[in-house]
Amino acid sequence: MLTIYIDKKKFITSRFGNLLEIFLSLGLNIPYFCWHPSLGSIGSCRQCAVKIYKDETDRIGTIVMSCMTSVLPNMKISVLDSEVLKFRKSIIEFMMLEHPHDCPVCSEGGKCHLQDMTVLNQHHRRRYQFKKRIFKNQFLGPFIQHEMNRCITCYRCVRYYKDYAGGKDFGVYGSSNKIYFGRFKDGFLESEYSGNLVDICPTGVFTEKKEHNIYARKWDIKYTPSICPHCSIGCNISIGERYGKVCVVDNRFNFDINKHFLCDLGRFGYGYLNNKKISFTPLLNFKKNKKKISNIEAIKLIINLKKKYKEKIFGIGSSRASLESNFALRTLVGKKNFFSGMDKKLNKCMSFIIKILKNSNIYIPTITEIETYDVILILGEDLTQTASRAALAVRQAIKNIFLKKKKIENIELWNSEAIKTIFQNKKNSLFITSTDITKLDDISEYTYYAPVEQQIKFGILILECLQKLYFKQTIDEKHFSKIIIHIAQSLLNSKKPLIISGASNINLSLLKIAHNLAAFLKICSPEIGLILFPSFVNSVGVSLLNGFSFKFLLTRIIKEKIKILIILENDISLFLKNKDFLQLTNNIKNIIVIDHKNSNTVLKSTIFLPCSKISESTGTFVNYEARAQRFFKVIDSNFYTKTCVVLESWRWLHALYNEETNFKVINSYTLDEIFLNCIKKIFYYKNDNNTIFHSQTHILNQKILRSTNRFSGRTSFSSNITVHEPLYSNDLDSTFTFSLEGSSSKKENFSHIPFTWSAGWNSIQSLYKTPSYYQKKEKKYQNGLLLLSKRKKYNFSLFTIIPKLLTFKKNVKEFVIFPYYKLLGSEEISQNSKEIKKIIKESYIILNIIDGKSLQLKNYDLLKFTIDLKKFKFPVLFSKKTSLGTIGLPIGIFNLSFSLIGKKIFNLKKVIKT
Repeated sequence: MLTIYIDKKKFITSRFGNLLEIFLSLGLNIPYFCWHPSLGSIGSCRQCAVKIYKDETDRIGTIVMSCMTSVLPNMKISVLDSEVLKFRKSIIEFMMLEHPHDCPVCSEGGKCHLQDMTVLNQHHRRRYQFKKRIFKNQFLGPFIQHEMNRCITCYRCVRYYKDYAGGKDFGVYGSSNKIYFGRFKDGFLESEYSGNLVDICPTGVFTEKKEHNIYARKWDIKYTPSICPHCSIGCNISIGERYGKVCVVDNRFNFDINKHFLCDLGRFGYGYLNNKKISFTPLLNFKKNKKKISNIEAIKLIINLKKKYKEKIFGIGSSRASLESNFALRTLVGKKNFFSGMDKKLNKCMSFIIKILKNSNIYIPTITEIETYDVILILGEDLTQTASRAALAVRQAIKNIFLKKKKIENIELWNSEAIKTIFQNKKNSLFITSTDITKLDDISEYTYYAPVEQQIKFGILILECLQKLYFKQTIDEKHFSKIIIHIAQSLLNSKKPLIISGASNINLSLLKIAHNLAAFLKICSPEIGLILFPSFVNSVGVSLLNGFSFKFLLTRIIKEKIKILIILENDISLFLKNKDFLQLTNNIKNIIVIDHKNSNTVLKSTIFLPCSKISESTGTFVNYEARAQRFFKVIDSNFYTKTCVVLESWRWLHALYNEETNFKVINSYTLDEIFLNCIKKIFYYKNDNNTIFHSQTHILNQKILRSTNRFSGRTSFSSNITVHEPLYSNDLDSTFTFSLEGSSSKKENFSHIPFTWSAGWNSIQSLYKTPSYYQKKEKKYQNGLLLLSKRKKYNFSLFTIIPKLLTFKKNVKEFVIFPYYKLLGSEEISQNSKEIKKIIKESYIILNIIDGKSLQLKNYDLLKFTIDLKKFKFPVLFSKKTSLGTIGLPIGIFNLSFSLIGKKIFNLKKVIKT
């Protein structure tokens, strides 16, 4: 704790950072532009000027930039000195000289940091009467709009894109006052984190293109806290809606997971939420004729089937459905008849991950904690595409060599340029094994390219070398290559090593070797970390319910006469061979599918029940570390759709279980009830201690507003349809209200903030002005409930691994399939977004360049092949890193099933254009 004096007032603070952070943590209004908590300070914008005094006798003082000044005990500071105020006002005037007068048409208007700071500095007159400079805007892809004339040259964008995110196709050009931030020429931004430019930029230089199509000012948007549904990390987001359409997804600060940044999939992958192609009413498919039926008719029909066949009902869960929905299905069909929705291999991988989560004594770090590790080994996982936010954290870990010391040569850690100068090109160590080039190769000390089976053998050799080094045995250099010895020594000498792998290759042995390495390193490195990433958002949640695999289901179809199969939010054709999919769907008379998207599985249904999407429902996802996090509905679908009642999946299933047809009774059953029932029966918790956020958690005895205090009014909810004031329903499942009557006050350690706002600060930068932001950083507030925090920890013995060696024939027409994933395109539900559909069309297959020459092919030649009774056509791209005899397919795209991984293609042919 230290004492400082600000404008003759005494303040006590526990933070030892720069002055700007201290001021903001105390809730003081200090303007700034170039500073950012993740980027540090460079003192270029000159906006955060304050005056410091030597002692009580000093009447003149010295103007300093608060972001570049360390805090000292008993400092005497003024933020309201007239000279300081005049200095700031003159600086903002210089910034605004060339700025266009386009606030009314700028999509950043109402949430613009430049607007806030201009008002704060009381700059309201334009004295500049001359012609302004005009820049040409660039095309930066389908997601980001570029308006260079609004730039104030704060350099935030280039510091983030190049220095923090590692992008190489964006920079700063020009000289004097003609500075240009953009690409060398028009084109897609290549970084998977380019969308954060929208938040990083304090003006409207970078805005989201989608907002131009579904546009609304911030004060007319209703927000709700939610969880990104696209991968197993569980980044926190805020979803905003207007007129029943999702119009924006913003990053929601979570100290343990995403902090200030999202990947582009999380930010731009929400287009499917506005897809209205699927039916809002239940469908009865009889002899290929679709017939719309009412909700009550659908429930009565299924109840009659249930009564008729009783124990012949089976259920298939889903890795993208909520924990509550999967639990409701398991309750309905019974534990013995519940299937996880995964094939045998993936089910084994997830069972292994659950075993590690429950019993291993190896620490599983959060995404933020990844940044503190000094040696990282990634086994077989292309993190940038499959768990992208983790890849961004790995980038910070590799350059964070200075984290080992709190101060370096009297330079504070926030002084980013000084830190960069001291360490130059020094960095921590990263090692990767992969089937092809990855986006992290540029910071990798060594990347081993090989098929998965050889990667496993490579990992075994590292483990053997580790054991010999630890026990000081002789190293046979004929058996161990120099690079294996180097990797083993780096891991052994590391203070905090980290092993990362995942289920994207659906290979159990790869996960086992990752664990074995971490388990052995635990002996000499107590701070060892291990992360095994599942493939989908709720893979851990559904696996904790102990469902069986598809293979067991197919076996029971043959042995038992299954009469009813309920499929929950799962396109099972993506996980089954076509032959097995047809066998399953053709041999069961009554297939009930609950989903919010069209799929091959929906087409096979006899009864289809439409469920609400993540923007229209409330539930819980469980991420890779078994952290249960709650998402909340932002759209009351029944407010906009009067013709039918749209239900969450778990409500459909609860109604079927209780054979209830009264919708008032169905809707009265709350999420709190089903969640508490779930954690009591599955996780043996007596209660959740409000960490998941009860619907009864109120602030000032009121529910919390989804809208801002400046909301235009309830009538504007549907002003495009009617001027009559509509009535919103009461949200029983959360503490948020759809009405305008509620609390907007902040609460200490309140993590579920619908939107960022502080008095006079409307942009996302207002987050750094709220004292609660710094409380979270200091107290490390846990968001969500770690379901397995009470696990019994004990040492595992190392798992036995027998690696399979691939034998490639000389026949150049035979290729073993390996999966490659694309952040924008591979994930199932985001594929329904219009912009992502365009990107999917550009999918390709990957071949080794030597194999390509053997087949007399050129880049982008069109190849056709038949596999799993399906015909495909893809252009080909050559790689120097993939192994001979292997072929990379974009698994998950164009119905390419996960069951194809490791299979062989025999009939690869070039399409001859006529």
